[in-house]
Amino acid sequence: MWRRYNYLKIRERLGFTGPKPNFLLGNISDFIKVAKEKGIEYTPYFRSELQKQYGETFGLYFGMMLEITSTDMEFIREVMIKQFSNFSERPIDHFFRGYPMEENLLMVPKYYAPKGIGWKEIRSIISPVFTTGKIKQMYPIMHERIETLISGLEKKIQKDNCIDIYE
Repeated sequence: MWRRYNYLKIRERLGFTGPKPNFLLGNISDFIKVAKEKGIEYTPYFRSELQKQYGETFGLYFGMMLEITSTDMEFIREVMIKQFSNFSERPIDHFFRGYPMEENLLMVPKYYAPKGIGWKEIRSIISPVFTTGKIKQMYPIMHERIETLISGLEKKIQKDNCIDIYE
């Protein structure tokens, strides 16, 4: 019990704030409550509510696991680019299971790539594609596609006054 108590103090020692964790479950009960009240698809937005309350960077406990959530671009740049090898084995948030963000390039699951190799390989392959020069070359194509999307959505809205985004 003493180890558990000390573990629940790590967030404060690191200088992060966040909602008070339950001794056994951490903050899982907060997410379960939101999922029951508003539906599982709302749980990613719950983090936005927590961000308004606790600031750009805050910590949550999922059982014995401390998870740091941040919208601070400098902090994200430090973790995702400068020190990515130290943060390569990020677990998948089970509240995103089945949600469109479950599996993305930043969170390659361990069962696909043991010891974070997947993230490192993907980053080394994709990074050369997104150089400043190549992004400038892609801009006209992207702009045209976005304009086509917007005009299509506007036509659909004028016709039906409503859009089913999953259609």
